Amino acid sequence: MKRKKLIIDCDPGVDDALMLAYAAAHRDAFEILGVTTVSGNQDIEKVTRNALDLTSFYGMDVPVARGMGTPLVKEPQYAPETHGESGLGSCTLPLSFREAEKEPAVVFIYRTLSGLPEGEKATLVATGPLTNVAVLLRLFPEIKKKIEEILFMGGSLCGGNVTPAAEFNFYADPEAARIVLHAGIPLVMCGLDVTEQCTLTRGQILKLCQSGYPVARACGDMMGFSLENTSEKYRGETSVHDVVPLMYLLSPEIFSGTPQILDVDCSDGPARGAVLGGFRWWRNEESEANVFALTGADREKFQESLISALYNET
Repeated sequence: MKRKKLIIDCDPGVDDALMLAYAAAHRDAFEILGVTTVSGNQDIEKVTRNALDLTSFYGMDVPVARGMGTPLVKEPQYAPETHGESGLGSCTLPLSFREAEKEPAVVFIYRTLSGLPEGEKATLVATGPLTNVAVLLRLFPEIKKKIEEILFMGGSLCGGNVTPAAEFNFYADPEAARIVLHAGIPLVMCGLDVTEQCTLTRGQILKLCQSGYPVARACGDMMGFSLENTSEKYRGETSVHDVVPLMYLLSPEIFSGTPQILDVDCSDGPARGAVLGGFRWWRNEESEANVFALTGADREKFQESLISALYNET
């Protein structure tokens, strides 16, 4: 099977850490051309440090490029209550001696995509705010022809997790999200509608923490922090949002979705970051949709696929 070429844009982040572990466990399916970072779950220095340490810990020989440290318009938003002061909960990883690329993430993505052979494209997987992707598309619009599709974790059709209206990544940089939504590139939205169904339970996390496999144990440690330090502890399970785009690429049969015509609220009001619009079958043609939004997932198959990957990535 030909491996799918990917560039992963992320803000590690506990669930980003599990997403990278999932990518590392599927080297036969994914050719990771690079990992870029963006301000989100923590500041850009911390998430870039985390990306370097995580990729080294997982044995991923891929370049890491430091991205945008602030959103396009507003001040950055962080989530230490969910991800801890380091971004990885209370987990301490071996310090990587690798350094980030000298060029900024947007330039790195442009150069990497431009260097692909004639007729080849790559897929962008974005699990943080869409700042890097938006700047790329604005500065280098010609690069769209080298992008197969963009899968992003962000947005929600039914309310938010940082405000009643908005999901965190869209709230952090709605202006960037709007640019991406209107880019004319195939998009897959992995929003809260689907990611809230993709969880690990307290019992599953405890077993990971007790594992003899270093990767599984570290991922259990990180997920345990997110579970026990947020309101998720009352739920008894916690969502692993950022794994969903990669798992959809690998196993789309686990998920369901619908075409949508979507925009995002960029006002300064209480709906800032909220997803607007929706597909109306009696009014719209499917060709008018700008996003394929995932809305459903098989929870047990998600858990089986993720846990198996964490145990296999030793």
